[in-house]
Amino acid sequence: MSSTTVSRQSLLQAVKTMSSAPQILARVGEELDKMDSSLEDIAGIIRLDAAITTRIIRVANSAAYNTSRQPFASVEEALARLGLLQTYRIVGIAAVQQFSDQHLPTYGITGGRLRENSLLTALFMEAMATHTDFCNNAAYTAALLRSTGKIAIDRLNREKATDASWINAPLADAENSFAGINNCEATSVILTEWRFPKKTIGAIRAHYTPDQNDPLAILLNLACGAAEREGYGIPGESTYWEISPEKLEAVQIDATDIDSAIGAGLKRFAILRDLVA
Repeated sequence: MSSTTVSRQSLLQAVKTMSSAPQILARVGEELDKMDSSLEDIAGIIRLDAAITTRIIRVANSAAYNTSRQPFASVEEALARLGLLQTYRIVGIAAVQQFSDQHLPTYGITGGRLRENSLLTALFMEAMATHTDFCNNAAYTAALLRSTGKIAIDRLNREKATDASWINAPLADAENSFAGINNCEATSVILTEWRFPKKTIGAIRAHYTPDQNDPLAILLNLACGAAEREGYGIPGESTYWEISPEKLEAVQIDATDIDSAIGAGLKRFAILRDLVA
């Protein structure tokens, strides 16, 4: 299969064809970081996108979140009854539902598999973050959106790639040969355009081979490895996920903490999986 080169310009052009849902997530995250953030301000951001608003209300009314069985009729009602943290999680799930709604034939995976990997990795990372000083929202977001670049590369190459035979491990090397860019670099370009925090972007860019001085990238690496070992990996990535004493020391957790996070993440995943399947 002949290779091509994905430029920054073509990536940004592909972004225009993608859902604006992740941008809503970014703006909600910015608002939550403010000391004076309010339910009304966050609801106003969400209402800017009718499709994401509909999805959020649907997710909020699911059995996973609405245990009272009294339906939420509006975003404002969902925010008031669920609280800001749960709302951010719901916006994230709705964003993943919407921007990864198509299969990725270039990578040989379904949209459902990508969404499951994103959600499970996010839940593992969020659980691992409770053993560290990291902000749960930052950890959750980095895991949830780490494969954004795969979606863009797929959209730019799906007419050329009739199958995923070009993929071998390690994935970034295969992508560089095939598309002239790897998905971590592509995600960095896209999330910069969407104005996500630099720390989140840097962690995603480096998480395949994280530096010891970037603990968020290491935590993402460990969470991805946990998802792989639980049977929800992405083709070509398995070689990146070795657990080493150096990684554990850098984020100050141990194997017991990882096992605990996996257990907590799997319980939550069992409840939420149908939302992204």
